[in-house]
Amino acid sequence: MTKKALVTGACGFIGSHLVDQLVEDGFEVRATDRDAAPRAWLRQDVPFIGSDLTDPASLEAVVQGTDVVFHVAAVFDFSAPWERLYRVNVLGTDALCEAALRAGVERILSWSSYGVYGKFDRGRFPIDEMHPVRPKDNYGRSKAMQDAVVWRYHDQGLPATIIRPSAPYGTRARYGMAEVFARMNKLPVVPVPVNLRNRMMAVHVKDVVRAASFLAQREDTLGQEYNVTDDSHYTYAEFTRFLASALGKRTVPVYVPVPLLKQAAWTASLLSEMVGRALGTRPLLEKDTVYYLTFDFYPTNSKIKKLGFEFLFPDTKEGITEVVRELKQEGFLS
Repeated sequence: MTKKALVTGACGFIGSHLVDQLVEDGFEVRATDRDAAPRAWLRQDVPFIGSDLTDPASLEAVVQGTDVVFHVAAVFDFSAPWERLYRVNVLGTDALCEAALRAGVERILSWSSYGVYGKFDRGRFPIDEMHPVRPKDNYGRSKAMQDAVVWRYHDQGLPATIIRPSAPYGTRARYGMAEVFARMNKLPVVPVPVNLRNRMMAVHVKDVVRAASFLAQREDTLGQEYNVTDDSHYTYAEFTRFLASALGKRTVPVYVPVPLLKQAAWTASLLSEMVGRALGTRPLLEKDTVYYLTFDFYPTNSKIKKLGFEFLFPDTKEGITEVVRELKQEGFLS
């Protein structure tokens, strides 16, 4: 029997890719997002119903007749005020879960973030799903609270699974990793901080949405959380080199003492945010982004792989090469 799926945030980067994947996997898909959301990336053959996480009445209508809710919609913005993050990510998820519970939805698969872990404990590497949740930034804090809402409704009778991607990259992206690509693409020569040895993590958007579909079709994933990240553990220096190569840029090695580099980046982010507030624009460098550059990321994907899930892009280097080519075709990297 064909399962009826609802995708929230369906017009965005991950949501639009998820709609494509679910259709390919045989789901009957309904898309929802804010009425004003651009629909350029949304399939024309998928019905769209407008809704808003801050409007519970609109959610009551959109979940009717749905078997599985894929909850992607959220405010993902390191510069967003806490009140907005809480209103959408936490209270909005509460309203969606309440509507889904009342409508008799069979299950919800909710998007979390690696940011809920905060600064990782070196003694607990690699980071699995049992690592303590101690977010250090407002976005991570809002997602941790969102997770708690989902588990509360799971206990009340709305079966749930939580997916926790690392830093996603791919076509249609315009924030996060995509900004790194765009800014590096503007440099005539890319400096490589050769002594920056801490590791980064990433995952191709195609693997994120494939994992979501995979998890939603298994009963043994209910009540579980899953990290979704590729097999790579490149240092920031290594990542900078192969991204520059994919962009066709020359590199120059630079050595800056790590404490000095961190302090300079932190100061630059504070100044950038001050200028952004004064001009009413997004800062060029956000302090929470700098925060994530200051320590190791070493998550493990062993839990989902033990279920038999296989990554299309287990190596970030291979995925980046393809995505840079596609983002150039989109005109994003001109």
